[in-house]
Amino acid sequence: MPQQRIGRVQWGDLEFGPGSQIAVTAIEGLDDLPDIRAEDMPRPGQHGDYTGADYTTARTVQMKLGLRGQSPDDLRALSLALIAATQPQEEPASLQFLDWDRMVWAKVRKRSVPYDAEFLWSIGDAALEFYCADPYLYGLTEKTASTAAYSPSSGRTYPLVHPRTYGSAGTTGRITAVNAGASAAYPVLRIDGPVATPAIEQVTTGGVLTLDATLQPGEYVLIDTRNRGVLFMGSSPRRTWVRAGSVWPQLQPGANEIAYRGSALAGAPGQSSLLTVTWRDTSL
Repeated sequence: MPQQRIGRVQWGDLEFGPGSQIAVTAIEGLDDLPDIRAEDMPRPGQHGDYTGADYTTARTVQMKLGLRGQSPDDLRALSLALIAATQPQEEPASLQFLDWDRMVWAKVRKRSVPYDAEFLWSIGDAALEFYCADPYLYGLTEKTASTAAYSPSSGRTYPLVHPRTYGSAGTTGRITAVNAGASAAYPVLRIDGPVATPAIEQVTTGGVLTLDATLQPGEYVLIDTRNRGVLFMGSSPRRTWVRAGSVWPQLQPGANEIAYRGSALAGAPGQSSLLTVTWRDTSL
């Protein structure tokens, strides 16, 4: 059941909130909508604007903390642990709100750990500011679903004999991915061979992403729909494999049906290609 209290917050090896010596006393910017980057244009010779799509800027999360030591030296140890955990970063890390089932990808941009000799006996304060270039709020759980490529059933074997022989049942090549957030999610797609010309269709909203490529058994490609990266064997860029006119799939809030198709390779009998879709619930 949703709760109003923020509860536990995880940053690296440090946990703030209930059960720790670092309390969270205030948070700003987490539930707020980031500033809008509007694509509006004035109407020449008329009142008003032509309005375009609205996009958000980066998110800034500000957090106030209360440090509760057992002694002045213990308080100093807490301050040093906080300082060590909030050094400048090259890449964003996950800031997790464990009891709200929410996380953001963040960098520490500001840190304040004031010293006041009149009050710093065992209680102190601190403040952190996190910069989130990716403004989305994500669920803590990474969800995944897989399906083999569509294949029709092979039916009966003729002429009929006793006992009668039936072929394989076939594969539907469809999965349902549920995004419990309020914004579209960008899934990561993995295609494992053997397959030729794999195609992924977002049945719910329409649009197909097709790769003009052939994957042998043991080969795979990773597709990041957010940055539109295509990596063969997880490391070699293959953006040119994307067929012109392809539509990059997104998972809209609610249930999304995904269909996967591809051509079988000669010399790989009984082996089927696999599509794996990975995503998180996403909101702004």
